[in-house]
Amino acid sequence: MVAGVREDESPEILGVGLAPSTGLNRGAVVDLEATTRAIEEAAKTAFSMSGLTNKKTVVGIAGSFIRSYNSRGSVVVASPGRGVTPHDVRAAVEDAVQKQVPAEMEVIHALPREFRLDDIAGIGDPVNMHGSLLEVDLHLVSGSRTALRNVRRAATNAGLRVEGLALQPLASSLAVLEEPEKSAGVAMLDIGGGTTDLAVFTDGVIRHSEVILIGGDYVTKDISKAFVTPFDEAEDLKIRYGAATSEGVGATEQIEVNRAKKTQPVMVQRKRLNWVIEARIEQIFDQVKTSLEENGFADAIRGGLVLTGGTANLEGIREKAADWFKRPVEIGYPNGVSGYSEIVRNPVYATAVGLIHHGIAERRKRKAVRAGWRWPWDWAKRVFRDTF
Repeated sequence: MVAGVREDESPEILGVGLAPSTGLNRGAVVDLEATTRAIEEAAKTAFSMSGLTNKKTVVGIAGSFIRSYNSRGSVVVASPGRGVTPHDVRAAVEDAVQKQVPAEMEVIHALPREFRLDDIAGIGDPVNMHGSLLEVDLHLVSGSRTALRNVRRAATNAGLRVEGLALQPLASSLAVLEEPEKSAGVAMLDIGGGTTDLAVFTDGVIRHSEVILIGGDYVTKDISKAFVTPFDEAEDLKIRYGAATSEGVGATEQIEVNRAKKTQPVMVQRKRLNWVIEARIEQIFDQVKTSLEENGFADAIRGGLVLTGGTANLEGIREKAADWFKRPVEIGYPNGVSGYSEIVRNPVYATAVGLIHHGIAERRKRKAVRAGWRWPWDWAKRVFRDTF
């Protein structure tokens, strides 16, 4: 996805390119050449539509190589009489990172949730405030250095210049969540092809993120195996006839399934197709529910759940989720962009639109820093190259 910035600083989508995602397994690069070709194909279409040549890129990541932590760091304020300095903030952030992130992992996001100064909690920006002990509560996202290097290499080999990385559920949240939802407490599920990405917000800030290694492609593989049909045909069956629940489908309703070449199509019960889909969707929801319960957020998401990603287009999935989690559920559509807005107003584009929002926000921060204005959280941001 290629975007420009309008005079009001809002994103304008100028080009979109689609290509089959090859060379990846659960978000990790397993075939560098195939991944590079896929990126090249999509980028060629997007840049051709846009008429632009600037190829600075923000890349979304998710996979088994991602780890998220909640950590607290602290530091004794160097000069209490003069107040907290940016150096104190950096030292507290570094302390939180060193407590949690192993050497083989690279920090992608260091997200301050709040600061505490002596007995005062809930501080947004402590710089220039007076106190003796500064503490920071961080949500950290890190990735395997080797896996991230391969992601960057694939994009670079495709002719792109990687400006930054962003965790996919955090990017998607920028596109589909509103501030009132984040304040009330909401869980966002981005159900993509290879993974399901979870992000939990309460009181307006990120509290928990996790990458679950099951996604919509697993539904398609289940259909392919159950009906002995090629993957592409199984994907078509899922889109055309699939639903997240078998309820409401008559036992006599039949659908045509193409199998191997040079063989005649067969007729199968549509209800059987939906049984296969429902079983995998329930597995995804069960893992999400377990994550929420084990991390103490099952009762915190008073605002319910927002489903996005390509699998959110599956018929009946909102109702299935509402019944499973006993919470209100909505489908998250990307917003806040112009240009090809009708094309991208689809849950499948949530991460890409979110990456556009993220990239513009990061450039605005850097511009503000160069102009001498201190953006909130900038003191923490300077510690890491790709902080969200």
